[in-house]
Parts: sequence; C-alpha cells; structure tokens
Amino acid sequence: MRAGVTCYLGVNVEGALLSLGDGHARQGEGETCGVAVECAMNTVVIVELLKGVATPWPRIESDTHIISTGSARPLEDAFRISQLDLVRWLVRDYGFSELDAYQFATQAVESPLANVCDTNYTCVAKIRKEWLPARERHRGLHARLRETAAALQG
Repeated sequence: MRAGVTCYLGVNVEGALLSLGDGHARQGEGETCGVAVECAMNTVVIVELLKGVATPWPRIESDTHIISTGSARPLEDAFRISQLDLVRWLVRDYGFSELDAYQFATQAVESPLANVCDTNYTCVAKIRKEWLPARERHRGLHARLRETAAALQG
C-alpha cells in the first residue's frame, strides 16, 4: 500500500470500525523477519462505503494494477486465496468466464510475497490494467478518489 492506491475491504459486521497504522518507510518483499523501516506517517485517508459490492479478501487498485491478497498458513493456502480472489474479480468485473480468467491469470499474474514473518503469511496476486478490457471496477471508486486526492493537494 502506498500513496495513490485504493484499498477495498469487506465489511462483515454492522457497525464495523476501521483502524490504520504500522507505517513503513521501506519494506522488502515478504518482510522476511519483521524488521521493516517503521515510522510515523501523516496520511490523508478517504473512506467510502460501497454497499452491495462483495470483497471477501482485501483488494487494492493502483493506477497500473488490480491486486488481490490472501492471508493464511500454510503459504500455499495464502497463494491460492490471492489467486482465486483475483480470478473471481476478473469474472465479476471484467466479463471473463471462470476458465478464461484462470488461464489469463496463469499467464499474466505477478505474485510477490507481502509477508512471511507474521502468524499468517500474505501473498499478493496482481495483473496490469493495460492488459484488461476497459471496465469500471467497484463503481469507479478508484478514479473518483484519485480526483478527490488531486483536488485536496491542489
């Protein structure tokens, strides 16, 4: 996660709360032993509720990629979760059939490790937007938030 990305989190309980923290100035892929360069950060966060948009696992959208995450043990389960969630995202928002989405992901996905030092491992599955059909994702929220951020920076 970095400036300019949109994070989609599923809300699973009524009245859910949101907490942010653990700023890192730098972290290697996988955060191998839990020693990132942690720091205080001044951050502007915009929160918007998208009712009726299922997001079973955290998803991230940047200007260049759509990104799914999976956290579990063993590592293979975290990998499978991130890949399957990305496939389901391709089916829901891009019009792929399930088998076409699996084949496309197999050929195009980037799969960096996000974390291997915590109780659960976290894997990432990401695909470049330039390789996807032009479609609106999550009701165009990323584009709207980027416009809002640009206006705030002004």
